[in-house]
Amino acid sequence: MNDILTNGSEIKQRIISEILNASQCIYLAMAWFTDRDIATAIIDAKNRNVTIDIILSSNASNETVKVMLRGSNISVHAFDTGDVRGMMHHKFCLIDNRISINGSYNYSYNASNNNVENIQVSDEPATYKQFFTEFERIKYNIDHNIDVNTNSKAPNNDHLNPQPLNLIDNFSKQLHDLVYSAAQINTLEYRNKGYETSRDSQGSLEIFKAEYNNIKEEIRAFATDDSLSSKKNILTDNILNAFTSTKASLHLEKQDKILLSKKDNELENRHITDKVSELKQKKSLLESGNQHTGEKGLLQINKEIEKNKLERSTIEQSFVIKKFWSVGTFLIAFLLLIFACYLSFFFASALYKMLFESDVYTTALEAGINPGIPKLVDADAIIKIFKHQGILFGFIASIFFLFPILLSNIKLLGSKNKFVNGLLFWVGLAIFDILVAGMIAINTDKINSLLIGNESKMQIWEVVKHGEFWMIFMFGMVPLIITHYLIENITNAYKLSERELVDAEKTKKIQLLDEGIIDLNSEKESINHRIKEIEGAINNQKNSILNLETHTNNLLNQIDSNYEELSRQLKTLFDDFNNKIISGKIFTDVILESVITAYNSGFIEHLPKFYATGEVARRVKEIEQIVTNN
Repeated sequence: MNDILTNGSEIKQRIISEILNASQCIYLAMAWFTDRDIATAIIDAKNRNVTIDIILSSNASNETVKVMLRGSNISVHAFDTGDVRGMMHHKFCLIDNRISINGSYNYSYNASNNNVENIQVSDEPATYKQFFTEFERIKYNIDHNIDVNTNSKAPNNDHLNPQPLNLIDNFSKQLHDLVYSAAQINTLEYRNKGYETSRDSQGSLEIFKAEYNNIKEEIRAFATDDSLSSKKNILTDNILNAFTSTKASLHLEKQDKILLSKKDNELENRHITDKVSELKQKKSLLESGNQHTGEKGLLQINKEIEKNKLERSTIEQSFVIKKFWSVGTFLIAFLLLIFACYLSFFFASALYKMLFESDVYTTALEAGINPGIPKLVDADAIIKIFKHQGILFGFIASIFFLFPILLSNIKLLGSKNKFVNGLLFWVGLAIFDILVAGMIAINTDKINSLLIGNESKMQIWEVVKHGEFWMIFMFGMVPLIITHYLIENITNAYKLSERELVDAEKTKKIQLLDEGIIDLNSEKESINHRIKEIEGAINNQKNSILNLETHTNNLLNQIDSNYEELSRQLKTLFDDFNNKIISGKIFTDVILESVITAYNSGFIEHLPKFYATGEVARRVKEIEQIVTNN
């Protein structure tokens, strides 16, 4: 909660409403407090047993409300009206260890009806704690007459131990004062008497000793006086009342310190608890997501991961994939190897006949050798080319068959143009084979003409009339067609065995799903890391609460122990005085010691007026011996 109000009447009503709802405590620091309506609301809260503590400035305008509040037994801290030790100008109110109200608004009728004012109402623990610390500091300064602008620090948990020496000394002094009052002994008279005796006798030690003994006898006689019985009774009652009152004050002081310790513990505990709640809220958002911002949490990420896995599994199951290696594909591959070898020999022979055979026959005939009728297909063509034409021509001859195969299967290389694929198919199978068959037919006719001594007159268009053309065409065409379909068949078998080739779109979808799962797992790991950090912080805060409880319990035990010890010392002192009163020793011990001390002090005080420093020291030493020995 962090409300800001700027309308005077609304501000007043909100303040009264918060006060009326108070159930534990109200701490108010106000520069000007004249509004009796708000004062009445505070008094009503007091009547409901709400703890009230108020600091006001020393301005005269606050006197009326101050009287109202104190008349209702409400604690009010303020310097006397007109005190110049600093202006307490704060305007804040703290309610139930939770709510802080602060701003420009004074609790006055003028502020609610005429001025432009503002307040801020907050339940932020850190804000409350800062204001409460300042409240304690100002209250401490006022109660100890320290300027309000002095940066003193009110006692906190580190200063909760009472000061036993001061308390015991004060109680002892109080008891002594009661004894002197009851005995009607004035130690100042004895001091003056010692001074006068020293002056009249010029510091005579014999006179001092005589007077000292006279005083002792006087006090001893006083202690045995029968009239002291009534004084003893009165004195016993007085010191009992003093003891009871001091013990009650000690108990109230103890309760105040315990309350302050518990209050500090409550504030700190609330602050830590709020931190734990905030951390748990952050953890919840990381686990369940933020509906307002759309930020995903573990729940949404896990759902998306499972959704992706399910979709991926469904796509995987929709694939129909066949094994590549089977009896059929093995047989096709074997046939393809055979046809590749055949075509290699066939087209190497064709290349030999087209380029080299006629020259071989011409050379043989010129040498008078008749090589005989040439073979239609020369299986030794590759060997002859390697042997007579070299490695380069031999290699070209051995792979020459790949040109028609590649042309007729161009789509395997990635071409998707159907027209180009169809055209090159027929170029590879028909046109290429027709040209090769025609060239071989012409070359064969040329060789036959050489063997009979004539010149070949065959034209290119006349090749279709010769049987060699059709034989070569068929020996090349049919194997090329078979090879084409063998390649297509084995390619299709490969495509059916590879998922990305069976359905590229589904494969792409699976790839995207896998990438999505990787990203989601990375995001999930990051969120899990943040959740572990928050859980660690929550455990630390819980440990802080346990440590705070342990510290507070130890502190309360320490306070209880210290005050128990103080109570014991008070009781011991009281019992000692009471026994001395009953026995009469209170007069011979306590009063005599005080009276003699006062008389000695007065006697010694006048010695320097008669004697030098050394002599004064000597006489003082002798006086101390007289007192000790007597």
